[in-house]
Amino acid sequence: MTWLSRLNPFHYLAGRIFLWFWLVLLIAVFGTLALSRALVEQTEIRRLPHSIIQQLQQQVDQFANSTDSQQLLARLQQDKPGRWLLVNADTNTVLTPELLPRDFDQHWLTELSQLSRARWLKHHNMSLAGPFVLRLGNETLALYQKRQRPPQPWWRLSEMPQHVLLGLTLLVSAVASFILAVSISRPLRELLQRNLQFADGKLQSRVTNLSKRQDELGQLGRSFNTMAERISALLTNQQRLLRDISHELRSPLARAQLALGLAERQQNLEQVPRLKQELDRLDAMLDELLTFSKLDAGQYQLHKQPFDLPELLTEIIEVNQVEADARQQTINLHTSSGIQIYADSRLLARAVENVLRNAIKYSPAASMINISLLQQANQLVLTIRDQGPGIAPEQLDAVFEPFYRVSSSRNSNTGGTGLGLAIVAQIVRQHGGQVRAENSPQGGLCITMHLPVK
Repeated sequence: MTWLSRLNPFHYLAGRIFLWFWLVLLIAVFGTLALSRALVEQTEIRRLPHSIIQQLQQQVDQFANSTDSQQLLARLQQDKPGRWLLVNADTNTVLTPELLPRDFDQHWLTELSQLSRARWLKHHNMSLAGPFVLRLGNETLALYQKRQRPPQPWWRLSEMPQHVLLGLTLLVSAVASFILAVSISRPLRELLQRNLQFADGKLQSRVTNLSKRQDELGQLGRSFNTMAERISALLTNQQRLLRDISHELRSPLARAQLALGLAERQQNLEQVPRLKQELDRLDAMLDELLTFSKLDAGQYQLHKQPFDLPELLTEIIEVNQVEADARQQTINLHTSSGIQIYADSRLLARAVENVLRNAIKYSPAASMINISLLQQANQLVLTIRDQGPGIAPEQLDAVFEPFYRVSSSRNSNTGGTGLGLAIVAQIVRQHGGQVRAENSPQGGLCITMHLPVK
C-alpha cells in the first residue's frame, strides 16, 4: 500500500464513518440555514438610478389631473392593470393589496411612502419602484410601479417552499444515513453467514466481498479467511493423524499379539525381545503425543539450569550413532568447547534428537550429516544439515505445524506422527528462540535453531 493510499480516508472504517457523519451534519446545518432564510422576509431595498426615476416620474405625471383616489384607481386599472400600486400616505393604507404577494409585509410600502426619494424594492420575483407622490385634493397618494422579475432557477433553495425544503433535507440525510448503515452492516452480515456455515462444518466457506475492502472490515474478513484456512488445515491434519495413529498403533499391537501367540504356542521366551521392542515403540509414540499436548497447552514446566551445550550434542550423537552407522552415515560436529546455555537440558536434547533422527532417516546411505554450533552475541545458532531430498519451498514453514508430514505415505521410510518438528518448534519457542527450515544450496534440508544464552 503506497503512502497516498494510506492517506485515503475511505481505506479506514473510522474515515468512512467520519466523512458520512460529517456529510449528514453538513446537510442538517445547510438545511437549517436554508429554512431560516425561508422564514425570514426575503425583501431587499436598493437605490433607484436617477434616470429611471425621471422616466417613471413622467409616467406618474400623466395621472396628476385625476380628481381623487377613486378616479386614479379607475384610470390605473383601465390603462395599465396590475402595473401600479397605490398607497394612501395620509392613512398608511394600501389601496391595491390584491397586487401584493400573500407573504409580503405591507409595512414596507407605508414606511417607504414617507421617504422623499424613490427606492427600488425587491421581493422574490417582484420588484417595486417608488414612492412617487401625488396630491389629489386633500389626499396624499404614493404610487409604486410593479414589475415581475425573471423566475429564479428551481434549484435555488431560497425559492423553494418551506415544506418542500424540509422534506428534501430529511430525504437526503436519510439516504446518506442509510448508505452508511448498509456499508457497515452488509459486510458484517456476510461475515456472520460465512461464520455460521463454517460452524456447520462447511470448512471451505470464505468471505469474498468483505476481504476486498481496504479498511478495518476488510482486515477482519481477511483474518477470518486466514483463521478458516488454518483451522481447515488443522482439522485435515488431525483427521489424517487419527488415521496414521490408528495404523501405527495397530501394527505394533498386531505384532505384539503375534509374538505372544508364538510364545504361548512354542512355550519359550524367544519372542519376548520382539514383544518388548513393539511395546517400546508404542510407548515412544504415546510419549510423543503427550509431550506435544503439554507443550502446546503451556503445561510443561521448564527446569532451566546452566550446562555445556557441546557436551550435550556429543552425547546425543553417540546415542544415535548406531542407527547412523547402520546406514553408513557420518555425523560431524563443528563447534568450540565451553559454550554454556541456560535452558532445560532434557527438553533441548529432545528437540535436537528429533531433528537429528529426521536427518538420519531421510538422508541417503553413505551420506554426511553436519551439526554446527556458533555463538553470536547473546544467542546460540545451532544448525543441522543433511544431504537428503529436501522439502518443496511451499512446505518449509508447514513442517513445524502439528500433525503435518511432507509425505502422506505410511511405509517404513516415511512413517511418523507428524509431531516431531512441531515439538521442536514448541521447545525452541518456550526457550525464547526461533527455528526455521530451508533447503541447502548443496542439497538437503537445513534446520537452524536460534537460542538465547540465558
